[in-house]
Amino acid sequence: MNDHDLADYGEVNNLLECVRSYTHEVASLNAANVFNLRFVAELLDKREPNKAEQLRKTTRELTERIKRLYVSGKGYWRCKQPDESSQEVRHCYDLLTVLNTIPNELSKQQKEEMAKFFKEELQTPTWMHALSPEDNDAVTSVRPDHQWTGAYTAWPAMVVKGLCRIGKHKLALQWLEGLAQTAKQGPFGQAHMVESAAAPEGGARKAPSDFPYMSDWACVSNGSYVGMVIESLFGVNATLFDGITANPRLSTLDPAAKLKNLRYQGSNYSIDHTGIIKAGIIRPGIIKQYDRY
Repeated sequence: MNDHDLADYGEVNNLLECVRSYTHEVASLNAANVFNLRFVAELLDKREPNKAEQLRKTTRELTERIKRLYVSGKGYWRCKQPDESSQEVRHCYDLLTVLNTIPNELSKQQKEEMAKFFKEELQTPTWMHALSPEDNDAVTSVRPDHQWTGAYTAWPAMVVKGLCRIGKHKLALQWLEGLAQTAKQGPFGQAHMVESAAAPEGGARKAPSDFPYMSDWACVSNGSYVGMVIESLFGVNATLFDGITANPRLSTLDPAAKLKNLRYQGSNYSIDHTGIIKAGIIRPGIIKQYDRY
């Protein structure tokens, strides 16, 4: 914390490395702080409810401060500097982190604007720009993980999840068909390059390891697509204390798709277009941890 009442994450090398304007008080990691405090509060509810409420009070205050960083009408966010000035940055990291951590704090208008920003400035047929080509900083680097030339491998998956959290399922799931073309190259690389930066190869081309691109051939964060499929496509919501639900959205891609052997609190579940299944029995609504068959 500092005198501005938001966490200051420092200079360029502390954050996106090759986006010089993305510094100090950023919406993304401060929104993640709110999410983390709420998670701890949920744990404390069972034993120390007073502390839980104190944490929730803090999250409400932090959320209001974060919302002041939003650029009204634009769909992206600004970074606040120690001298009280601010810089507008059209980057996907604010978008995807805010959508996945505090989606319910966004107004309907903000949700529409953020979806529009993604569609018009970040989305490409088989991948995405991490930084909008319209951003003032887009001329300073060609590194494809953080800049306009492409995006880090986890970010498309996280954008899909975020869009689904604000009800933009059609936009998100139709885009999956293009992302699937990129997966034909094998494991996702550290970064892939948008079609305007490198000719596609069965989808967005893997970025090379040579300077100035400096991207590994494979990245462990390609595992983020598993979570995206489970949570966004099959609509699974696995809670700590209130059971597991599923709201599948399979008609866009494959109505016959099935997810089997999903482990949750000691039991296996399967999901298809009819809903969530346990021990061969379909149960509508919530299946509690303590249900027995």
